[in-house]
Amino acid sequence: MVNKFGEFLYRLRKEKGLSQVQLAEMLGVTYRAVSKWETGEAYPETSQLAPLADIFGVTVDELLRGEKNASSALGQEGGGMEKAKTLKPMNKKETVGIAAAVGVILLAALFLVTCAINGVNYGIYLPVTITFVAAAVFILVYTSMLREIRSAELNKAASQKGKKLALVLSLGIVAIILTVIPLVVMTARHISYKIYLPVFLATLIIAVPIIIMSGTMWGNFQKEYSLPQDEEAVSKNVKNLEDVVTSVIMLSATALFLLLGFLKGLWHPSWVVFPIGGIACGISSVIIRGLRNKE
Repeated sequence: MVNKFGEFLYRLRKEKGLSQVQLAEMLGVTYRAVSKWETGEAYPETSQLAPLADIFGVTVDELLRGEKNASSALGQEGGGMEKAKTLKPMNKKETVGIAAAVGVILLAALFLVTCAINGVNYGIYLPVTITFVAAAVFILVYTSMLREIRSAELNKAASQKGKKLALVLSLGIVAIILTVIPLVVMTARHISYKIYLPVFLATLIIAVPIIIMSGTMWGNFQKEYSLPQDEEAVSKNVKNLEDVVTSVIMLSATALFLLLGFLKGLWHPSWVVFPIGGIACGISSVIIRGLRNKE
């Protein structure tokens, strides 16, 4: 590298922890183009200077001169003045999606209560209710992930990649929820556990790898493109504690549901552990964040 621009770009890329391939994807160019910029064989087009500057948190002038202004360097040495990315306000489409998801959940609750008090077989209304809830969860999760992608202002290629990952992960979560349906239906019809248990495990075998793989890929995508997170000022430790507590609650609820079902055959009344678990998760999150704010 013999030019200040190329040396500066190389240094910025390394500080950001990006490979030439990753930077190229963010800009919608080939990695060979990035390599040529850094070696001085070529320069980016004018239209690519602003996105480059935004990625590395510098001005176009600093990028072209191959060095940061003294005031910028001083600000970074003093603790950094680069403003963290935040989520953009929800647009109309996202707001409608969230409202629709809440409406579906309320309809599911109404349907569940109506069928239960009228003596409808739980093998009929419980699968329908679970399907409603799964649809609402899909809308909530997918809408939230799309908002992160939109807020990061990615190029077309990166945005399309993010949307595909978001779709697969959202469907994986839905698949996990829907695995309970065949279990409920077959137990309601008094089918032997020798049949419904392998079916249940088979659906889990399909759904769990999907959600693990897509979840890992989505996490890497978030880190790679520095997607903005929840705008609430919640420390990483607090967020981790929230995740652990809520995961333990819901895993405990699932374990209790399966134990009551398999050992006692109480699939019908034991589904209440899930809404109770959801409420407990909400309460625990509020308490954990409240204690953090008090500190």
